[in-house]
Amino acid sequence: MNFEPQIPEWGLDDFKNHQDKLFEYHEWLKNTAIKTGLISKKTDQFIWDEFIIHSLYFAKLIKKFKNLSECEIIDLGTGAGIPGIPISIVNKTNVSLVDNKQKRIYELERLVKILNLNNAKPIKKDAKTILKEAKNSIIVMRCYVSTSNIVKTLEKKQLKDNNLTIFVSSNSQSSEIFNSMFHVKQEKFLINKNNFRYIDVITDM
Repeated sequence: MNFEPQIPEWGLDDFKNHQDKLFEYHEWLKNTAIKTGLISKKTDQFIWDEFIIHSLYFAKLIKKFKNLSECEIIDLGTGAGIPGIPISIVNKTNVSLVDNKQKRIYELERLVKILNLNNAKPIKKDAKTILKEAKNSIIVMRCYVSTSNIVKTLEKKQLKDNNLTIFVSSNSQSSEIFNSMFHVKQEKFLINKNNFRYIDVITDM
């Protein structure tokens, strides 16, 4: 390997137990995912830190906030399986990999067979439809969508009391005060020795 696969202390257990598949997914991202246009060209280190490690913190938060036996995990706008694939690698709960592009779904179907992930299921569907139908679900979103826009969508669709918990990548500026029926908590974490990232956790108040 021509990069340093740093593991923050919070992720050591998941890495030790699942490192072979995590490295295999890293190889797939830097080769197949770039070649097929699922992600743009990135360095090996960027893929490891921003896609693998960042995704593992989603999995850590899911374990912290919800009882996995009671909820379905839905990765909206999964693209190349980020963060859904690492989440499905480190836990046994079913993960729906949702995207509206058939090309991405086709590549993900091949990937879950390569990694032998029986708990990961690629689904071609529109994100708005999923949000409207989802109940008793954990929703994860790695794309940088505004937390305020997500909250507004939830309110508009009157999705309170659907037992939804949404984890969305954000940035250090996400300090808005939401006067709404949903509660937003920001989690800060290291993806390597020096760099912090943020995930907003949106729940019913």
